[in-house]
Amino acid sequence: MQTQKIVVGYDGSAEARKAARWALDEAERSDVPVELVYAYEWPSYVPAAAMMPAAAVYPDLDTDLAVADMLGRAVDTATITHPGVRVWARVEHSTAAVALIQRTADASLVVIGGRRLTGLRAWLGSTSGSVSAHARCPVVVVRGEPRVTDPVVAGVDESESAGLVLSFAFEQAAVRGVAVRAVHGWTPPDGRDLLCDTNLRAVAEERGRLETVVGCWRRRFPGVPVSAEVMVGPPGEVLAQAAAGAQLVVAGARARRALRLALRPSVGRHLLHRARCSVALISRAQAAIRY
Repeated sequence: MQTQKIVVGYDGSAEARKAARWALDEAERSDVPVELVYAYEWPSYVPAAAMMPAAAVYPDLDTDLAVADMLGRAVDTATITHPGVRVWARVEHSTAAVALIQRTADASLVVIGGRRLTGLRAWLGSTSGSVSAHARCPVVVVRGEPRVTDPVVAGVDESESAGLVLSFAFEQAAVRGVAVRAVHGWTPPDGRDLLCDTNLRAVAEERGRLETVVGCWRRRFPGVPVSAEVMVGPPGEVLAQAAAGAQLVVAGARARRALRLALRPSVGRHLLHRARCSVALISRAQAAIRY
């Protein structure tokens, strides 16, 4: 793993504190520093008769002091709970999504706290959805209270990001001493009986391909127990079901270049909407990052 920093979106909330703990644990295992990023944007006031927007009002001193105090306490707590991890804080005058996306350029991982989303509108406007769609490094959205013995679930498809997903999943499982559950979702052609000979042969072929892909990582991580499973159903739904008994689910993220792409069903959207455990999203644009 490259010696880079882990960036945490931090606003002092309970979800952010949970994300910081997750990131600090990861930093302690991988010997990298942690940067806590707090972002806030101050809108400009535009009078009705004005031809141009007025200058933005900069935060007052009390606000700056409150933010500095909150971040200072977070850093102090981190140095007590994780004395071997170098931690600092940074303030960005921007939206949280924009600030974190910019920070992914020189980060090995971005960690965000988050509740489960509750609809398409929430997904389109969420920080986690925006960051995972445009990040240049893996993004972890921390949620739930999983058991330390729960496995890491990896969603394996035929995309170019499949290798990155398995790499991340196996490394996370190795440092935690848990198993990897590699899952592939397969949807039968419309109008065909699932148990017909054609579909049964197709499932067997899918299982063979999955075993071949997973076998490469099984040999690289001989100490990590692994199972490979083809589940019938849309990939997002299948992974959301598998995540019910996991401490982390890892999947590929699709970059959003237009609203029409965002409106299509995606694995990331399903997981951020439904998964109760932490979610790691990795895009093929991150192929240059080694995990």
